[in-house]
Amino acid sequence: MGQRLGATLLLVTLGYLLQCLTAEAGCENIYQDFSDCILKLGENMASYEEDWEEEEEETRVQGLHDVCGYWEEFHTCAVTALWECHQEAVNIWEMLKRESRKIKFQGSLFDLCTSSNSQNFNSKIPTISLLSLTLIATWLNL
Repeated sequence: MGQRLGATLLLVTLGYLLQCLTAEAGCENIYQDFSDCILKLGENMASYEEDWEEEEEETRVQGLHDVCGYWEEFHTCAVTALWECHQEAVNIWEMLKRESRKIKFQGSLFDLCTSSNSQNFNSKIPTISLLSLTLIATWLNL
């Protein structure tokens, strides 16, 4: 009886250790993947800024939809990059929060793209809700 309990405890411990090692191996590219998401957002915003200077006021409303599309694409990319690496994800988001507090800038893409002043973003609500549920589930698993 004592040997079975010891063997069971050993197997559980080895299983937990294997799970930890597997999780760490899956996280080795987290910073590269996340930085790729940020770079893609930057490229999209840079191309938008070049186009924006040439546009008239009427077509700038469409630009808001484009920018929010870029923001949504970034969120999808970031969640995908951080999905398997919960502790690293927490570290990255905490670092970004600290850094963003240093910047003296009012508003954000999140505020802009979820604003009630935006035109017809009802189609984006399920995506935002899904993202929120995903982030909450990730947070609860930590």
